Amino acid sequence: MKTIGLTGGIGSGKTTVSQIFAQMGVPVFCCDDVARKIQDTDLRAIQGMKAMFGPDIYSDDGTLDRRRVASIVFANPETLARLNALIHPLVHEAFARFAVCNAAHPLILMESAILIQSGFYHKADFCVLVTAPIETRIARVMQRDHATREQILARISNQMPDSEMAAHCKYQIVNADMAEVRVQVEKIIEQENYSKKSL
Repeated sequence: MKTIGLTGGIGSGKTTVSQIFAQMGVPVFCCDDVARKIQDTDLRAIQGMKAMFGPDIYSDDGTLDRRRVASIVFANPETLARLNALIHPLVHEAFARFAVCNAAHPLILMESAILIQSGFYHKADFCVLVTAPIETRIARVMQRDHATREQILARISNQMPDSEMAAHCKYQIVNADMAEVRVQVEKIIEQENYSKKSL
């Protein structure tokens, strides 16, 4: 079994590409989704979050105030590092369980916005970088998040540049045309000697 690490900047369309891999029979583990679930349900994470941000970071019904967390860590790299040190090991544990459950598959995929920055890429046999034209990325995020162009550009400027991520990636997928994306995914699967028929 090989593990694919998939990453890309905001608006690049990582989730869309992951969905295409899934349609082709590759089990997908989304680190961002799992991290959110852990923050909501894992007692170790909940206790750590309350110790870090205060008990009122969760509402009475147990909902995490993610906007507040984001605003705090955006302005404080030390707090962000502490948050990552709390959550990342729990995500690693969840991925290890996911890998065991899907051990019969020739390929599994780990999607993470911070695959390189977090060191998660070390758990992959090879990595894939999803890119898209900057204006396409901005338009996607404006529609998705109802954010302004300036807000999106600020978020992009705070992320690792594609050129740095590319240094750790074996493949790049340009996500501008859906038909072309599917062809690119098929080529990667073929290159890695994988076939749905082998499942």
